[in-house]
Amino acid sequence: VFQEDCMRGGASRPDLVRVLCEESAPAVDWVVDAFGIDLSLVSRLGGHSNPRTHRGKERFPGMTITYGLMEKLEEITEKYPERARIMLKTTVTKLLTDKDGNVCGVEGHTKDGKTFQEHGPVVIGTGGFGADFKA
Repeated sequence: VFQEDCMRGGASRPDLVRVLCEESAPAVDWVVDAFGIDLSLVSRLGGHSNPRTHRGKERFPGMTITYGLMEKLEEITEKYPERARIMLKTTVTKLLTDKDGNVCGVEGHTKDGKTFQEHGPVVIGTGGFGADFKA
């Protein structure tokens, strides 16, 4: 039924829908275990014929996960500042690549116009972060 619900929406790709449906339960378990996030509420949201959206008690479904992940990331950046850095309100203008085309850094500018280059693993998070009130 989960696969059928997914296939009814958008430009569905059966191969990706199958992976989503088979891997989502273990992914939810991992998030709960690894980050100590309470996702005990299960709701029926857009396009689903059955309740299957795991969420916390916050008003918006993604807030519990977003807050939990951000707290863990902030812990990492405080404990290991040489290994991770959070850059909010930052525009990346170029992905830096090595000779084989693998992404190895970014180039961009901060909100105040300062340009920068960062080298190393890159995680890009865009949109959907409505809780970023540090503007």
